[in-house]
Parts: sequence; C-alpha cells; structure tokens
Amino acid sequence: MANYQTRIRGGDVYVGGRLVRADVLIDEGRIVGLVDGASTAEAAETIDATGRLVLPGIIDTHAHTREPGYTHKEDFLSASQAGAAGGVTTMIDMPNVEPPTDTVETYLEKREQADRTSIIDFGHWVAGTNLDEIPKMAEAGATGYKIFQVSGAYPHDPRLALNDEAALLKAMRAVEKTGLPLNIHPFNQSLFEELSEEAFAAGKPANWYTFGEVYTTDAIWHTAVNTLINLQRLTDVRLNLVHTHSAGSLRLIRAAKADGQRVTASLDPKYYHLTREDLLRIKGRACPGGFITEDADRMAEIWRSLNDGNIDSIDADHAPHTLEELEQMEDDAWHSAMGSPQYDWQYTITLTDVNDGKLSLRRAVELLAEAPARLLGIFPNKGALLPGSDADLVVVDMSRELTLSDDGLYTKVGWTPYVDWKVKGYVELTMLRGTVIARDREIVGTPGFGQYIAGVPQ
Repeated sequence: MANYQTRIRGGDVYVGGRLVRADVLIDEGRIVGLVDGASTAEAAETIDATGRLVLPGIIDTHAHTREPGYTHKEDFLSASQAGAAGGVTTMIDMPNVEPPTDTVETYLEKREQADRTSIIDFGHWVAGTNLDEIPKMAEAGATGYKIFQVSGAYPHDPRLALNDEAALLKAMRAVEKTGLPLNIHPFNQSLFEELSEEAFAAGKPANWYTFGEVYTTDAIWHTAVNTLINLQRLTDVRLNLVHTHSAGSLRLIRAAKADGQRVTASLDPKYYHLTREDLLRIKGRACPGGFITEDADRMAEIWRSLNDGNIDSIDADHAPHTLEELEQMEDDAWHSAMGSPQYDWQYTITLTDVNDGKLSLRRAVELLAEAPARLLGIFPNKGALLPGSDADLVVVDMSRELTLSDDGLYTKVGWTPYVDWKVKGYVELTMLRGTVIARDREIVGTPGFGQYIAGVPQ
C-alpha cells in the first residue's frame, strides 16, 4: 500500500536558498518530506523530475481578472488558467472592476465568483478609499487594500484614487488599524497632466509612443513616492509600493528601509524588459514601458534593486485588454485601456533573466514566491518547499528554448506583449496543494479548486 499521495523523483529541489538533489514526498496537499533517491517510500503517483528543477509556485500579488464588469477581457477562470500554465499558484486580485470592491457587499460577491471558478488559490485587495468600510472589509476577510494615485480613464478608476495628502493620511491610519498591507500605485497626477499639455503644445501626437514618454517620466513617480514614504512614517502602515521603476523612487525606498520603515517595493516585468523598439513595433501592447530601458541610470538602479533586495517582489500586473480596444485608442492613448496580459509566460520571463545571468535563481524565487508570501503573512506555508508547506510548486526545464507567439494562450484576450521573444526556461508542470493543475501547458485543474487567501494582520 502506498504511504504517500505523490513522490516527485530525481529533481533538484529549491530548499532554503539552494538546490538540493532530493525526492519530494507529498500527502494531503502538503510536503511531508524530502528524501534521498534511494528511499523506499512509496506513493500512489510518481512524477519524474530528472534533469529538472522543482521550484515554489509563483505567488502573484498584482492580478486584474476583470471580473465583474469587464469579463470580455478576462475572468477568474481564464486568468487562473493562464496563471496555471505560467507557473502561478496564487493570485491576489485588484478592486478596479465594475462595481469596484469598496464595500463589504461587493467584496463578498467578488469572492464568491472566484470561489466558483478559479483553478488557483486567490485573494483580493479591496479598495482603501472608503473609510467606513475599511474595518468592515478586514473583518470579512479581505487580503489587504489598494489605492491608486493615478486617476482618469479606465483602468485608473477615479473612484479608487486618492491624491490629497490629508485623505491619504486618513486612509493609511484606517488601514494600519487592521494590520493588513496597503498597496499603492504612486503617481503625481497634476505633474502628469502638466507634462501632457506641454507635449501636446509641442505638437506631439496623443499616441502610445508619446504617452509612454510622458507617463514614465521619473519625477511623476518619485515625487509621489516621497509623499507616500513621509505619510507612512506618520502612520506605520504596512506599505507596499507597486510599479517602482523610477530611479528616484528606488533611492527613496532604500533610504526608508535603512530607517526601519515598513515599506516594500514591487515591480512588474514590462517596465524593465520592453523597449522603444517594442513600442514602435507592437504599439499599445508594449505601453507604458519602453522609455525606461533606454535610461541607463534607471536600468542600473532597477537591476541593482532586483538583485540586492531593495525591490522585494516581481508582480505581474496581469492586466488584459482586447487588441480591438488598444487599436481604437491608437490616436488617443490618454483615454486608453492600458495594460497587458502576463500570466501565460510569467515564470519563463524571469527564468530567462536567470539563464542570461541577470538574476540568480535564489533572487528569482525570492522575488516571485518568498517575498510575496511574507507580504501576505503566509510564509512558509506558501512560498517555500519545506516539510509542512503547501505543495505549491513547478517543475522546470531550464534548458528548453522557445519563441513566444500569440498561439496557445489561455488569457481571454489571446495576445502577449512578448510576441517573437526568444526565451529559455519552460514550466513543464504546475502543482497546487499536491494536485497537478497544468502539465506541459495543458490545463488539468478543476474550476473551483482554488482556495481563498484571507488577510493576516502583521
């Protein structure tokens, strides 16, 4: 009789910051042991990982599933399928949907929708803009909170935006009392508007290229981060800053951490991978990145921060829009549906950086799995491959090369910003709580298998 549910045999397993040749024993959804290959332990199923790496599944803290309200772009099922194919085992969703999740009622409705259809584990960042609802949503199980400083056309919903410092201070104080994390999209809205007007006055067209140039102006970001860090010092809220691609922002974050402030930083890959040439070639697919990669100082600070821990996590900002929507806004990017799908190849993009020598494997796992788990307060139950941890993992062929295309994607919009990219590092298998949910990019997980990740006060 088999003693265990599953044995993953012959792989190099990521344990405590290094690779260890071991077999992984799994039972009742958890890792119960790491044993030598000569062990006689028997399992009902054996998975051969010879010549492969066994790594923790991605815990992604920046998903836009578009449900409810915008399900022509994506929904919980399609987002979780794309995630499973790309090595994501947990996703935390954002509140800019219709209706926005800024009340207990809308939060519970959204959670119920995900519970019915998500293949992977999930949580939800509720809006941090409704002061009366903040404590109620915490009591109801919200994972944490999100505030946008950017406001305008969807997806930057003005109902979820705060720019006034006094209003931000009140929101931070309210969230701090819950003990849950507060994610903020930093942005100096008034400066962006002024620089936009200056660009138009200079005769520049309102296309994706001009938008990307203005939107990624360093001062728009680091002036906002300066305000947020000072407000955090007044409140001691658990603050996570997203889209931290500004060199000025990263230097401020480094100083705040040195002062002992509870500030962490996340960055999405499109900002440090996509180029001006991509903007010209694939237009809205590559926006708003492009200009960052041409700035040597900024790129040096980004890679320094990714490698030394100043940037704590890589988050996807999985944000699908249809190609038709992008094309309709070609000459009016200021009112566009901005964002790109990321999940289908999420692990592969970062593993390519590892293969290229830009990141160590240890930093890749810290950025994609460990640090997000710590932000959520669920490490090492998730984000690690240790006895007692959930068996959330991927089996990876680090040597497999491929060229990406729009074929075979699970995101509902059916395209990737990394079209024609040559990548190296392939997710052969994704497992969630001991159950295989994707094998060689075939989804075998069951809708509704995903479990909710409730907030953990810290």
